Amino acid sequence: MFQAYKMSKVIMASTAAALLLTGGILSPQQVSAANGTPNYEVKFNLNPSIVVDSSHNLISSVRSQFSTGSSSKAYRVQYMDTATGALDAQGWSDRIRKKSSDSTHQLQFKKRYPITNGDITGALTTAANDGLNSSASGFEFQVDWTFSKQTLSVQYEKDVTVSGYSGSGLNAPNLATSKSISVANAPSQLKNWSSTGWGTTQLNNSVIYGPIDFKRYEGTFDDLDLDIEVWTILNAAKTGTEDIVEASFKADTLSEATTARTNLMNLLNTKGWLVQSDVLKTSLIMERYAPTAPTPDTTVPSIPSGLIATATSSTQVQLNWTAATDNVAVTSYDVYRNGSKIGSSSTTTYSDSGLTASTAYSYTVIAKDAAGNDSTASSAVSVTTAAGGVTGTLYYNVNGSNISYIEAETFTAKTGTFTQATCSACSGTANMQTPNGSGDSDTNYLKYDLEVTNGGSFYIYLLSQGPDGSSDSFNVAVDAGSNYQVTTGSAGSWAWKKPSSSISLSTGTHTLYIKVREDGAMVDKIALSKTSSTPSGLGGTALVPSTH
Repeated sequence: MFQAYKMSKVIMASTAAALLLTGGILSPQQVSAANGTPNYEVKFNLNPSIVVDSSHNLISSVRSQFSTGSSSKAYRVQYMDTATGALDAQGWSDRIRKKSSDSTHQLQFKKRYPITNGDITGALTTAANDGLNSSASGFEFQVDWTFSKQTLSVQYEKDVTVSGYSGSGLNAPNLATSKSISVANAPSQLKNWSSTGWGTTQLNNSVIYGPIDFKRYEGTFDDLDLDIEVWTILNAAKTGTEDIVEASFKADTLSEATTARTNLMNLLNTKGWLVQSDVLKTSLIMERYAPTAPTPDTTVPSIPSGLIATATSSTQVQLNWTAATDNVAVTSYDVYRNGSKIGSSSTTTYSDSGLTASTAYSYTVIAKDAAGNDSTASSAVSVTTAAGGVTGTLYYNVNGSNISYIEAETFTAKTGTFTQATCSACSGTANMQTPNGSGDSDTNYLKYDLEVTNGGSFYIYLLSQGPDGSSDSFNVAVDAGSNYQVTTGSAGSWAWKKPSSSISLSTGTHTLYIKVREDGAMVDKIALSKTSSTPSGLGGTALVPSTH
């Protein structure tokens, strides 16, 4: 915070940046009582190629001139603003500064007003009209007087202890913490600047500009306190660094500031150290440390594959497909019927209802990502709904006189974590599998409704494999009967596997369950046979369910 100065401070900083135009400053006018009362900080830039060495230290002749000694104090600073500079566009800045020897961080929220033709009163009145007057709690007023211009700074400073970043050292908080402490400590004038909550929104969406390290040498000049700061920042090409050396002192009155300013300018000019223009340090930092715009995501997701359409009634079709992939992530799928979009799904299933009986429909699916990229449509699949007036469950007609095959992905229903995956080696170009972490569960299953004729004892074979070098297993069960373990083939080897014993399926309706037993197991096809002869290859033609 500011205080009355018997001895005012002078800060000197250095840069290899290009010099700006010179200019004079008119004397400021008397400040009205309703406005804030400023002090004055005079700032000059010094030529870094002359006053600092290759290690960014102030050279001995400058140190001797101002009696700074050879030691300096280390600081780290970073600014917070949106990626588009919304705060800066409104004349505001949010600075977080840490002195190496301190345990706390200093937050500074500053609003700048240009001073035209030395009219300080006009700038103070503008600030007062914005609610930044002498009654604005916690704010201090300062006229920044550089080589060629004056600016009114109205600033609010607060020292805070930042959890995880306190103690000595140059500990700069990360982005999440920086946003949190900025929002928590910002004055209400900033939080509600152009509208209620405007500033809070900007701070919540801010990014870090920096951090930047600088060192401060403390000395004297004409009985005034004097500091010399050497800031090392990115150069314009962002291929290296350069130094900014800035000089400033603070005074309580205009007359003290004017006299000392003239004396210091004359001395620096005589020594050949003065940069006869303004180096806009904060502007350079905001420009050179601006976050790089992210590369737009233009990669489209892969094409969804393995689309299967099953007519579950005369008015409903169930769709299942294999997940698409994306360089970031697939977020959803758009489902099309006969070329028109009918809905979206965040999973790889979709139920289309309200259809017409005995009618053929064609379906495609398109994958989407968060950037709005759409995949090419999947291959179309066609399906015909059941005849009108037919209601009930879809059944697979299993005749005990033959081997009956069912594609695993054409289940009647499922619960839990089973997912469909593309498989070029599989009979239906897809299989069903259980992700890691699925666990052993009697409620985590694939369900197949069967209409059995010529009932008897059946062997239930699963064309299956495990996810790794060892085999895994499923449980199979019929109706409410016991679980029978089926041990799969090992990874990379599809094999027909069955329980150790047959299972009784009497003539009539039954429900077959394939249940999770070990996660990662995969099943491609099911075979039901009264013979113990193992099916070969991919087996025969799969059954198509019908409504009974």
